[in-house]
Amino acid sequence: MWGYYNNGFCDGFWPGNMIGILFQVLIVVILIAIIVKIVRKGKTWHLRGNSAEELLKERFVKGEISKEEYEEKLKVIRQQ
Repeated sequence: MWGYYNNGFCDGFWPGNMIGILFQVLIVVILIAIIVKIVRKGKTWHLRGNSAEELLKERFVKGEISKEEYEEKLKVIRQQ
């Protein structure tokens, strides 16, 4: 038969088994890196949605600041 140590995969050869294990670990690490990149990209999209100009516009629309104050602060924001 096949013998005690021979399971039909790599004939029980140790370096062959280690290459397979390292390949599986590499695949898992790549998948984790892809997921992290997607999550981080989603966070930057969220931050871009609340720019200083948009927040200033919201304050003006709500009546928290006057038109003059809005225009003055908008100039300052655009200069930076």
